[in-house]
Amino acid sequence: MLVHDKDQVAETTPRPTTSADNLPGNIVYSPAPRSSTPQQGWFSPYGVAFIAIILMVALLSYGIGASMVSASHDIANSGSSGNSSAMNNMDHGQSTAGVPNATEKYGGQPATYTLDPDGAKHFTFMARQVMWEVTGGQRVLAWTINETVPGPTIRVTAGDRIHITFMNHFPKATAVHWHGLQVPSSQDGVPGIGQEPIQPGHTFEYNFTVHDQDVGTHWYHSHYDDMEQEPNGFFGAFLVDPRPATPEAASAIHGDVEYTEFIGMMGSFYTINGKSFPDTQPILVKHGQTVHVRLIGVDAIQMHPIHLHGHTFKVMAEDGHLLNQPVEKDTVQVAPGETYDIVFNAWAAPGSIYPLHCHILSHLMNPGQSGEEMGGMIALIQYAK
Repeated sequence: MLVHDKDQVAETTPRPTTSADNLPGNIVYSPAPRSSTPQQGWFSPYGVAFIAIILMVALLSYGIGASMVSASHDIANSGSSGNSSAMNNMDHGQSTAGVPNATEKYGGQPATYTLDPDGAKHFTFMARQVMWEVTGGQRVLAWTINETVPGPTIRVTAGDRIHITFMNHFPKATAVHWHGLQVPSSQDGVPGIGQEPIQPGHTFEYNFTVHDQDVGTHWYHSHYDDMEQEPNGFFGAFLVDPRPATPEAASAIHGDVEYTEFIGMMGSFYTINGKSFPDTQPILVKHGQTVHVRLIGVDAIQMHPIHLHGHTFKVMAEDGHLLNQPVEKDTVQVAPGETYDIVFNAWAAPGSIYPLHCHILSHLMNPGQSGEEMGGMIALIQYAK
């Protein structure tokens, strides 16, 4: 048996004696032979057997745990239609029993208003939960404004006085933040700072004026229990046009067509405007048009690199404000809360189709799909024939 311990070699090999060893005052040590009794402790046969048993138990436990995690993942990602799916019956621990299905297929329609005696544009918003169909009969619990995802699009002109009656029919308190707008703190929708939360069954009146510095792409969303409410439907566009014959009007972005695309998630689905492909709405263009697309990051926790096939685009504005020099790109990182105004030329032949999509490729599948199928965060640029 080979011994690899240098200390053991030194102890078991006799040292030759020299004349110096017999000088007065030197003591000559004669090492005692090492006992042939088997070693005790961890490296005894019993210790080795004990360690082997521990390793076997640990490996068995790991295998069981991995199987349970895999099974849970498969259940979470198995697609099923209608209200029978587990994700439709419960959402964040809340029962969806009795929550009605949405009656509208798509959201983001122009918000209607009336004129108050003082000239204010008066909008009425109702917060209500519905079961929102993201794709193919798959529904998730949505926290909506006027029962659509996105909520109605507010479009006003700088200088307008805004009056919004907000009625809360959620089962929880809520509040509205006007993201990117310069409004008084009492109207900013942050409970505990400038506004009390709007309790279920209560109404709040928002009143503020939009100014020249507010021109651009902005949006509104929940700012109460917002990790649950905002990404799951409580959001909408707030677009401010410049007053005519102003410097802002002279430098405004112009497009033959324009679209607003909210980038985020609902439940387990990656979505654009609350829909997953193939149910996302196409961006319809004609050859030769200038196309203006507003990208808004509504995801609560992650950014999405949005890529356009077959085209380059110019980033004209960020967070509603024009850039001094547009930046030409084909992919832009849309982080939570950010807005981008991009413009591209529809150069391709009539009938052409190109995808606009997130370039995190796992975001291009719906739950239960394989990598061979298309889903998730995709919208098609479709050219008229």
